[in-house]
Amino acid sequence: MSNGLSPRVDHYSFTFPNQPVSSVPYLFQIILSIFVSAFGSPEGFQLLKMFSFSLFLLAVYFYYREIKAPWQIIFITLPYIFIFLLFRFNHVRAEIFDNVLIIVALILYLKASKAFTHRNLAYIAALQLLWVNYHVPILGYVIFFGLFLDKAIDIIARKDSAISWQLWVGWGFIIFAIGFMHPGFTHPLIAVLDFSGEWSLITELKPTNEVAPNSSLFYVLWLVSGYITISLVLQRQYGLALVCCIFAFNSWQVIRVITISGVIVTSLLALTLTRVNFDDLFKSIKPGIRILVLGLGAGVAISGILHSASKALDIHRMDNSHDLPADIAVYLKENHPGGGNIFNRMRDGGYLLYHLSPQFKIYIDGRTNILYPIEFTKRFVALYGAKDFNLVSDEIERHNIEYAIYPLKMALPALIANAHPMSVEYVSKKFFLFSTRENNFPLSSRILFFPMCWKQPNRQELAAEHVTGKQILPEDSVLLPLLETIVDLNNGINPEQVFSSTGSRTSASNYHKRLLGYAALDLEDYEHAFEFFRSIAENDTLDLLMLAYAALKNGNYRATEGILQVSLSKEWSELTARNLTSNEQAIAVTLLETLKTHQALSSQLEAQLAQMSKSLLQDLPALELPLANVIQKGHCETIFPTLSAAKD
Repeated sequence: MSNGLSPRVDHYSFTFPNQPVSSVPYLFQIILSIFVSAFGSPEGFQLLKMFSFSLFLLAVYFYYREIKAPWQIIFITLPYIFIFLLFRFNHVRAEIFDNVLIIVALILYLKASKAFTHRNLAYIAALQLLWVNYHVPILGYVIFFGLFLDKAIDIIARKDSAISWQLWVGWGFIIFAIGFMHPGFTHPLIAVLDFSGEWSLITELKPTNEVAPNSSLFYVLWLVSGYITISLVLQRQYGLALVCCIFAFNSWQVIRVITISGVIVTSLLALTLTRVNFDDLFKSIKPGIRILVLGLGAGVAISGILHSASKALDIHRMDNSHDLPADIAVYLKENHPGGGNIFNRMRDGGYLLYHLSPQFKIYIDGRTNILYPIEFTKRFVALYGAKDFNLVSDEIERHNIEYAIYPLKMALPALIANAHPMSVEYVSKKFFLFSTRENNFPLSSRILFFPMCWKQPNRQELAAEHVTGKQILPEDSVLLPLLETIVDLNNGINPEQVFSSTGSRTSASNYHKRLLGYAALDLEDYEHAFEFFRSIAENDTLDLLMLAYAALKNGNYRATEGILQVSLSKEWSELTARNLTSNEQAIAVTLLETLKTHQALSSQLEAQLAQMSKSLLQDLPALELPLANVIQKGHCETIFPTLSAAKD
């Protein structure tokens, strides 16, 4: 808005340019703009979080005062309210004020349940008007539906006059109609009914159990929700019981609402415990049981305090800049000021448009369902996660995409695809930048993923890539150390010196350690090879097989057998979520056959050897060590078919 651009249409993507954006949180954008304009970034963001937290704390104070909670109840429940608040408090999003509105809504609910008057209902209407023009007003409608349900039951039970029904119907209509009083004129209830279940393809809309399985905190939340529901029903608070059930159920279905649901459920727990008349109940029980209850309550409270303090410290220390393509954003701005279209990961879209617009346009960002429809989002997920990058080629041509940013772990399909015009221009610590502009690292980028192919005849090309890398890559680029090692080895530097100097680096990446491991194997330095493969933090199956190979060549047959048992086990297959490839089976068979000449195999390994040999080797020539016959013949001739192809 400060640039004279309408927030109602998109200005940042090349996929939906100038298309309408619905449900824009204007009020939040204004508040955020005020803080950032006054205090800058990131100070403005931090102060906004502090401001929202202060408002939340103030609202909770008035809530406890409204329910007349004794200090024991506050001591037990307040830490858990904070735990759930902090669960999604690490990012500055519109929802950080929704929790404040939730507590205010509960206060107004309780006031109106005591006195169903024009004044109290007017407060509710005012809150809903604010909420409808802020963010996710359906939360208020769920809560106040419980109020009107309770009041309807109360009117029927007491057989009140028609005036009571007129009040109920009149204010019910007003509060419902307020749902249309925003620029989009779409009622939140209609929006919820139209919301597609297919949006669960986005992480924050996935089921809680799928995203955070076996979380004891969430299971306790759902168990406590059951107790609260029963307690509220016994207290004839059917509306609040329904509210508790709805939010508890949604916290099970969608991880995104776990904060709001946790805050509501814990607040209702404080209400139900207070209404039990805790003080009188505590005095009436036997002294021995009283001590037990005191100990249990203190344990629950202290546990909550420790957990909430720990969560707050985690958020304070949190730095997700390494998970965002910050180096690439700086590189693009400095080296391509003319801009262009970027094919990007959804979670990086907001960061990129914030730092690179208006020169650069993005493919997608977090504005799903308000700008990007479900079909487009599904298409993006299919394209970005495709193992065959050739599927993206049509999209590149359709939208004239000039850049693509991939995390390292997802870059391999894009790297080895041949049907698109993009090449590797830049490699940071965790990201690849592909572009149609420069082909800076055609060889070393492939060696990053296929380190067994390090011994290339293309020495001059690799030396040139090393020079380019030192000129443009950041110091923490994952590619630069690999290039230095390859150039050193190709230049005849003593391998022992190379291995020893690198082995002392605790910061060496897994990719670098793999390269060193394969180089050591090729140079028959099996002790260093064993250490390098063993030091890899995130082993894959091939790493384990190479570790077994190094142990075998060192004459450590017991270690070889143990490593092979792990790499061929069902548990390892389930952990890696894949079976052995034909190449890995060939290596395993060769290792087992060689090990068998030195010692007897276990019955389990014998059975696996027979099974793999039958399925794999009946039509193949006998496989022999050394490793090059097994690995490099299978991979390197495919990845580097000819010198000219690799160079081009």
